[in-house]
Amino acid sequence: MKIKHLIWVAGIAMMIASCAAPKNYNYLQDLQNGQQITTQTDGTIRLKQNDNLTILVRSKDPEMGNLFNKGIITNLKAGLADQSLYMMGYTIGADGCIDMPSAGKIHIEGLTRFEAQEKIQQKLRSEELLKDANVTVEPTNLSYTVMGEVNKPGNYPIDKDAISLLEALGKAGDINVYGKRDSIVVIRQNGKEKKVYQFSLNSAKDIFSSEAYYIQQNDVIYVKANDTRARQSTYPGNESRTLSFWLSLTSVLTALAVFLFK
Repeated sequence: MKIKHLIWVAGIAMMIASCAAPKNYNYLQDLQNGQQITTQTDGTIRLKQNDNLTILVRSKDPEMGNLFNKGIITNLKAGLADQSLYMMGYTIGADGCIDMPSAGKIHIEGLTRFEAQEKIQQKLRSEELLKDANVTVEPTNLSYTVMGEVNKPGNYPIDKDAISLLEALGKAGDINVYGKRDSIVVIRQNGKEKKVYQFSLNSAKDIFSSEAYYIQQNDVIYVKANDTRARQSTYPGNESRTLSFWLSLTSVLTALAVFLFK
């Protein structure tokens, strides 16, 4: 009779253990219906050292426009009278500047692309280098990297402002079943320095209050492996840990059964 009771207790305990859902699996567990959230930044990308840019200069005067031409010249005649289009590639240097022909160095590090194009345009106009200059700035090499326990790790382009951490993880196929949702790391480079952010996706407060909620160029997002994945890294280690777990569980259940049915 005691053996039957022991088997019954062991079976119930195993069913409970197998059916219990981990508390740290679901995202944003502290969100409330109708809750309003404020983030630290609006997610606008600001230019950094080593960013590559395409600068487009439009002018009605092709000869003057040639002063700023570093590459491609395309004559436009569809609806635009004798306008010329000049596409130039630049890299922001260690001093935060680009070096334009005739215009010289222009500091644009820390600016948005709209602020940068306005600054370049004003310089060309104010110094009478190109009075009707119309400038467009587009970054060409911005990206972030997702590593660790996601379904599609890799390098992803930044093609717009305000890409959130959740969106970035979504593009990487989301965290797989082996990822630790309560231990996400973002490594951000600022010049020669790197800053590390660590937070839990289970907490909306933790995520939305972080400076790393919106992704910046060159960010590295790392999702740590949970204990199950760590044990799988070596087969003998996984086997021994599993055996140890079941032996411990059996010992506890046996002691409990002896106490209850003696």
